[in-house]
Amino acid sequence: MFKLSTIQPEEIGGGINLLDLGASGKLPDYWKPLAKLINLIGFDPNKEECVRLNSEESEFLTQKFLPYAIAGESKNFTLYKTNSIYCWSLLEPDLQWLRRFSYSDLFEINETEKISAYTLEDVKELADLDIDAIKIDTQGLELQILNASEKIVKNCIFIETETGFTKNYLGETTFDEIALYMRSKGFGLFAINTDHRISRKNNFSEKTNNEEMLWCEAIWLRDFSRNGLNLENITREKALKALLIFANHGCYSFGLETAKRFLEMDLLTIEEYNILSESTSAWILKNEKENIKSEKVTHKRNDIFRVILNIIPRRYYSTISIHIQELYGKRHPFSPKSPKKY
Repeated sequence: MFKLSTIQPEEIGGGINLLDLGASGKLPDYWKPLAKLINLIGFDPNKEECVRLNSEESEFLTQKFLPYAIAGESKNFTLYKTNSIYCWSLLEPDLQWLRRFSYSDLFEINETEKISAYTLEDVKELADLDIDAIKIDTQGLELQILNASEKIVKNCIFIETETGFTKNYLGETTFDEIALYMRSKGFGLFAINTDHRISRKNNFSEKTNNEEMLWCEAIWLRDFSRNGLNLENITREKALKALLIFANHGCYSFGLETAKRFLEMDLLTIEEYNILSESTSAWILKNEKENIKSEKVTHKRNDIFRVILNIIPRRYYSTISIHIQELYGKRHPFSPKSPKKY
């Protein structure tokens, strides 16, 4: 019987090609169900760090880290090295703005360095690859990088962005700009984590309950059913990759709508479509024991959610929902695994 969980790398052109821009050496846990189908390509301008990461055992089908800084232009840039390595950027921190907040020390500049950066389309190792997914966290350069990667973006199924709601860096991309861009390219917003609130720097920094949201992570999926998209070059392999990625994010209804579109394009058989439309079991990527356990707790979990959401103030919904789902073993795509890097 046709199930997405039984698809092998050779059925999807050798696997799902995933770029990690702003690589930390570890992808979010939500990629684990697809790990054995993923060809991971990460970028880190530190050559020694790339050597270390490339020498580590990988849970993915293949894994490679390339020693390049990625930007919207291929040229020399000034790298601003801040107190926190996670805040380093090719854009200068807006310290006049940041010093209003309790985490501003992380952005104080220790030194600068001239480095070379490249667009994705100028990276020779990507020349012959069809990229399916991108995770991009580049400290404000997200829109510039995507704009300079039109040939890559047009073939992407999935893009995860991390962007600010305000400009923490001079010339930084904001979420509003990214949202307009992504929708113009045929993507819809399917998950967003806005639970990044930073207090002002004053006596109440540790005593506050509700503060300004400064940045978010967002998951964008390509809408293959949207009018106006050119789908002439979509292959069966690409269609199966899309269904796998949608299933991995629990988008069964959206996935089924997409499967119908692929059926109309002769990329799926009627038998395969019928199986996908009969039961969500054909979409679940976990093993069978996990499926049974998941089904048993579904009703109980939903009942608990309803009770809690009726008594908790609405502004706490996101945080409460994430932690309850963790307790029941089903992680939200953006459930924190460790303290946020900021």
